[in-house]
Amino acid sequence: MKRYQVSEVLRRLAGVGLALMVLAGIAAPVGAQTPTPNQINVIAKELWCPLCNGVRLDNCELQACIQMKEVIAQKLMAGESRDQIRAYFVQQYGDVVLGAPSNEGFNRVVWLMPVLVSLVAVGWLVFLVRSWTKRRPPVAAAPVTPAAATPASKDAYLKRVDEELKQYE
Repeated sequence: MKRYQVSEVLRRLAGVGLALMVLAGIAAPVGAQTPTPNQINVIAKELWCPLCNGVRLDNCELQACIQMKEVIAQKLMAGESRDQIRAYFVQQYGDVVLGAPSNEGFNRVVWLMPVLVSLVAVGWLVFLVRSWTKRRPPVAAAPVTPAAATPASKDAYLKRVDEELKQYE
């Protein structure tokens, strides 16, 4: 059996290690598939441009948004999930990239206020409709017929009308 020197053994191990690293470097890009534009847009549709107000990332044509889509592609190639990618962008740009406020702290009011206003409005409408339907029609007074009028009140009325007509003559 042949005896090897320590330096020769280390050199051979380094060569084998280098060969494994080269093979791993070649195999990694072959194993990782380039994401399709549809896969990128699925995630980009969930994110909003941090620079434009109210524009989704998949529709924005700014250079920053194009770079953000490239980051999404890189992260998909690295094997990250959709939630991990969203968390990365929230960490980088804040909640503005989600297009909606978080459901924490004072922002909870933003989520609850429309519900509360709707409930109050529906309750108010129900109250109004019930109050309108429960109203009684006013009691009509009995019509006064000429026969029901007393002759004395007729004479006083006619006398007054005559006096007023004489003033204008």
